[in-house]
Amino acid sequence: MPPRGKPRPGGALAVALAVGAVLRVARLLRAPLMHPDGPAYLDLASGLLDGRVRAVLGGYYSPLYPAAVAGLAATGLPLELAGRATALLAGLAALPLVHALVRRLVGERQADAAALVAAVHPALVKASAQVLPETLAGALLLAWLAARGAGVAGALAGAAYLARPEGVLLLPLGLWRLRRERLGTLVLYASAAVVLMAPALLALHAASGHWGLSPREARVALLSGAPGATTLAEAALRSPAAILARLAGGGARQVLYDATALGPPCLVPFVLGIGAARWPLAVAAWFTALPLALNPSPRYAVPLVPLFLPATAAGLLALGERLGRRARVAAIALGMTLVVQALWVSHPFDAACSREVSRLVLEHYGPGQALVAVDGRFAYGARGRALVPPTTDPEDALALARRRGARLWLTRPAWIRPPWAPPADARAVARPCGGTFVLFELGG
Repeated sequence: MPPRGKPRPGGALAVALAVGAVLRVARLLRAPLMHPDGPAYLDLASGLLDGRVRAVLGGYYSPLYPAAVAGLAATGLPLELAGRATALLAGLAALPLVHALVRRLVGERQADAAALVAAVHPALVKASAQVLPETLAGALLLAWLAARGAGVAGALAGAAYLARPEGVLLLPLGLWRLRRERLGTLVLYASAAVVLMAPALLALHAASGHWGLSPREARVALLSGAPGATTLAEAALRSPAAILARLAGGGARQVLYDATALGPPCLVPFVLGIGAARWPLAVAAWFTALPLALNPSPRYAVPLVPLFLPATAAGLLALGERLGRRARVAAIALGMTLVVQALWVSHPFDAACSREVSRLVLEHYGPGQALVAVDGRFAYGARGRALVPPTTDPEDALALARRRGARLWLTRPAWIRPPWAPPADARAVARPCGGTFVLFELGG
């Protein structure tokens, strides 16, 4: 029995798990607006349930999250709920992983603080109710950092790649981490990673005819100024200056996204504790500077947030020592601030607009309609088929609609710029969301 006045071992982690579960379930029950990529992940999970394994392995989106969603949906859960529950379970799994990692790197008190912050952190709570793979990728990244055996770490590196394509960076990082080990250990690590990655790599090769890590490479190469390149390696050989410029500009943007994801309340403690646990920060820096810099996004910062928590927790304790008796009040204020942010409904207009458009399509045209729009959520909400054009250019949208026989096209008036004008067979039938969008009916 622990001495009186001292916390029970594991007590803070138990509290973190309980609080984290309550907040994440509360967020899930509010059914927040799905991310635009959410319907695509659900479609992949549905495809797996129908036996279309090869198409999912070789598709645009990474296959591990849809596979986990399909596993939960196979138990009878509705598909969207299975998607959100998968993210929630992965988000909860991150809490003991954060605790174990910080306890090993810094100490027990810092581990308790890190787990409690992770339980209420807004970015982690919100991601746990989304239909996205970010919490799964974050949990795998933490597990990789905490793993002791080379074989286990290699398998986790392979799984991280299956969750997010940038997870492949763990392969060279792991080999560097094990550089002082025997050759057999290095071979074991690499073999375990490649074995898990191989099915997706082979499926991608069969689908495209060339070796690559993800179909996204061609899009990133195009955005980086290397059109026609199908892989990042090819883009780097064709236009090294363009890739370096992309890395520099994208890296700066991703650093800002990382800081925003960590959040202003945690930035000061993070800076105070930045020297406490350098390896997780080094891993986060490599991800930010290389793969994420090529395609920066606020969403991609979420799996890195747990890697900032060892430093944040160390800084919180250092700050608490400086504050003395005021530390408890400051801790309560920080916790309440994070909880309010975690439960705050952001972008309410977007959610209301999405429901309005979906209801409009469903009521006037019925379920099963193919809807061309850059956001697949409108078709998903209308129980239809989403056809997503590659750009907002009206010509791209109309070409896709005619190629796929779609009757409806949704766009923004701001994207229809003179001298372009709708063709004779495109008739504007509604302007939902106060005119933010315009719905066209195609084909007479």
